[in-house]
Amino acid sequence: MKQWISTISLGAVIAIASIYWVVDESQSQTVVSPNQKSVKYVNSGTDYEGVPQSVELSYIFTSTRPPCTECSHSDSGLHHKYQCQQHNIKRGNKYRGIEVGENRWIKMACEEAHQSVKEGGGPFGAVVVQIDDASNQVIRFWRCRNQVTKNIDPTAHAEVSAIRTVASELGVFDLGNIRRDDPRLKLAQPDETSHCEIYSSCEPCPMCYAAIRWARIDTIVFSATRFDAAEPGVDFSDLDLYQELATPYQDRVSNGLRVYQATTTNSLDAFNLWKNIDKVMY
Repeated sequence: MKQWISTISLGAVIAIASIYWVVDESQSQTVVSPNQKSVKYVNSGTDYEGVPQSVELSYIFTSTRPPCTECSHSDSGLHHKYQCQQHNIKRGNKYRGIEVGENRWIKMACEEAHQSVKEGGGPFGAVVVQIDDASNQVIRFWRCRNQVTKNIDPTAHAEVSAIRTVASELGVFDLGNIRRDDPRLKLAQPDETSHCEIYSSCEPCPMCYAAIRWARIDTIVFSATRFDAAEPGVDFSDLDLYQELATPYQDRVSNGLRVYQATTTNSLDAFNLWKNIDKVMY
């Protein structure tokens, strides 16, 4: 009887372990997280090809897709007002030296953005890839999309949503140096260290860029530019935010946000306590 129970227990352990580790190198396996809040994909054994190769694009990438013909506007006049783009908008010298081709991950991020629009969400998607440092193989990856309208959360951009999901499921907040000996790590990894890279369908806004930096992710690959996002009919311009961040506080009132710095007797209490206690740095 004990041997029979042990056999069942061993089988259960193997079955559970197989949820997180895929032997077949040619396929990715969909994994529903224990908290049922997200879906990730395990792709063990596949080499990570890295960031796409640099390309000479004469500064403007021309799409190979035919002109857009789909339109569901109730006002037919809007179809002519909002013409579909055939190339990325790149102003100034902002993108010189960083232009690269495509790979499966950036295409996947753009697919997430497209599917999000079809399902009533915002036109943004992101993919986070966890890579084993020793073997340069993909351990797992997450596909995420903009969740602002779904979650009624103005901060739930695709990149922020992705970082929240990945950090929560891995159990760590440093996604640039994931260590197997970290007692907080929830998911298995084959070697001592791994790291994450992020692919975004569009150039991250200042909030998402900051979130990526705070997560210690050291590689961002994006497709559409901030200028594409600001086009009429898309109307997700954050150009004023970039300008505002470079403006002294006293000059920002014209943008509708009033900012004040208050001098209080307990202003530095939290920082002084932080300096003098044992703590978890992040």
